[in-house]
Amino acid sequence: MAGTGAPTAAPAGFFPSIALIRGVAALLVAWDHLFNVWPQRNGIELRAVGFVERWVLEPLALMQHGGAFAVALFFMVSGFIIVAVGVRESGRSFAIRRALRIYPPLWASCALLLVAVPVAVALTGARGLEGYAINVVIAKDNPWPTIALALTLVNYLVGTPAINGVAWTLIIELLFYLGVLALLPLLRTRPRAAIGVAFAFLLALHAVAKTHWIVFLVAVNGTYVTFLFLGTLVYLRHAGRIGNAFFVGMTALFWGLFIMGVARHVAQPPWTVAGYGVSYAFAWLVFVALLLVDRHLRLGPVLDFYSRISYSFYLNHGGLGFIALAVLVPAVGFPAAVAITLAFVTAVSAASYRFVELPSQRLARRLTSVPRDTAKAAPAAG
Repeated sequence: MAGTGAPTAAPAGFFPSIALIRGVAALLVAWDHLFNVWPQRNGIELRAVGFVERWVLEPLALMQHGGAFAVALFFMVSGFIIVAVGVRESGRSFAIRRALRIYPPLWASCALLLVAVPVAVALTGARGLEGYAINVVIAKDNPWPTIALALTLVNYLVGTPAINGVAWTLIIELLFYLGVLALLPLLRTRPRAAIGVAFAFLLALHAVAKTHWIVFLVAVNGTYVTFLFLGTLVYLRHAGRIGNAFFVGMTALFWGLFIMGVARHVAQPPWTVAGYGVSYAFAWLVFVALLLVDRHLRLGPVLDFYSRISYSFYLNHGGLGFIALAVLVPAVGFPAAVAITLAFVTAVSAASYRFVELPSQRLARRLTSVPRDTAKAAPAAG
């Protein structure tokens, strides 16, 4: 939820706007899932939540209780930051750092769920935990091949069940990383050509989407990858590497391709093309507006904290949050249960950040650091 929630790494300069977006988006996805999705599935109506839905989210036409808007913000952050970082790294460094950024926290979250779900089902008789893909995985006679596919994210390209339901955004991030990795030489020297190649490939992918079911699944995820390149265009313009005319023209083309992909491959009732269009367009506008006033923004301690743990929070809030609600609501009622659940998933996420994310990032830096002698001998980059 780097996003993803989308996983990203900070560029050389700190952007308060992007940190703010990460923190807010992380809390928005929790609002969607813990205050809306789980209660609605379990017949719980909340007057305060209904008030926000009626007077804030519905007038703005933000679907999925604001969750789609939050995910789109994470995608914009990734599209911006990953290219900003990638053009300063070798292909090897880029691949290692992205892999160690995305996978260890995912594996930790999946391990927690594989342990917690059977325990919670035993405690509750599965009340409040029905209908989730992880139950299908656990029920298999031999779940390990399915688990392996989920841990690599390949499950989203071959159609097998997930362990952590929010990980659907991570395969999109991963495909974007692969695209950026392939385009790094052009992004460094000819960014306009790189953007043109990306657009042509994604357009061709939509053209052949119906040739095979695996190609179709790639095209579905490729629709969202198209949106991430809108964040890349914002970065390239922000860095002065493309001009206004190219930025406006390619933004229009990528936006049109994104909407076409949503219409052909993504939108299913009750979600509409218009719902996706408004939610994602609003995210683009908010991202650009905050970036323009970046120097004037300051983060408070709460948003700074949630910004730092946003990836782990994104991974853990849904599955562990649903488990906690299923166990706690019958005992203490929803208001107390959701407060305890938020504290619980925040604590787990902070621990994941401290003991999984940070060590894996340090390992990535060690594996990709340039030996001092080699650095002295290397010619200066232009």
